[in-house]
Amino acid sequence: MNLFKGNGENLGSGVFKADLIIPFSRDFPLNDGLWYEIENATDVKVKEFEIPQNVHHAVLEVYVSFHENDEFWYGNPSNEYIVANNLTDLAGNGPFGEVVFSLDGEMVGAIWPFTMVYIEGINPLM
Repeated sequence: MNLFKGNGENLGSGVFKADLIIPFSRDFPLNDGLWYEIENATDVKVKEFEIPQNVHHAVLEVYVSFHENDEFWYGNPSNEYIVANNLTDLAGNGPFGEVVFSLDGEMVGAIWPFTMVYIEGINPLM
């Protein structure tokens, strides 16, 4: 096994402390949190940042948290169903979620969020 050996501090078991962390969050002033709120499937969030020229290994860590109308996204009906049944009070967009990442116009990754299952069941209000 060939593990990445960084120049940072050795934390044991072949794990090294990051030499540099570049935060990817909203800019100041923040009136409602650091996170990006994604409204729909075509909503795109952009953050410009520079990666040093001498980087040979980079990791993107993503945390997706659902709130408001998306808190129980796994039960959302499709938009077609909402239109066909003349419904107006449902979030829609279906139960599938995907977040795609690009760097310099090229897709570099995607994640598919999973449902949080609580000890009491799938609904934390139970």
